Amino acid sequence: MYGDALREFAAASGDGVAQLLARASGMTMGRLLHRLAEMGHSSVRMAHVAVFSSLDPDGTRISDLAARAGISRQAMSVLVRDLEASGYVRSAPDPSDRRAIIVELDRLGAEFCRAAVVASAELDTDAEATVGGAELEQVRQALKAIIGSAATGPSTR
Repeated sequence: MYGDALREFAAASGDGVAQLLARASGMTMGRLLHRLAEMGHSSVRMAHVAVFSSLDPDGTRISDLAARAGISRQAMSVLVRDLEASGYVRSAPDPSDRRAIIVELDRLGAEFCRAAVVASAELDTDAEATVGGAELEQVRQALKAIIGSAATGPSTR
């Protein structure tokens, strides 16, 4: 009944910046996680990255992790429990507020972070081989500009 609207949507958004960024991000993160699995970290999923990227070096409350990741406290708690069961993080009551839980990186989590640095550098090398060094730097600068523009708020058009 409304199939035409879906066809129009697909045609209009296929080469749109948002669609291309989403596809590139998904494919790149998929390759990164595949490489990390090869390096011994097969239990880490895409959703778990929100924990690692939101964690402070001295530990972070679950509520702060959730706010930084833009998800509910309950969803973050599930991710933390998954990673804790696998040995990537540990959690304990916050000494300043026993109701709050502090999450810290554990030994395996540190190994994961170091492996992610290596795997990310490998992906950068592959991207440079694909498009060239100067072009990759242009892509980086363009993405930084897009991110900066998006951070200032929605378009007024």
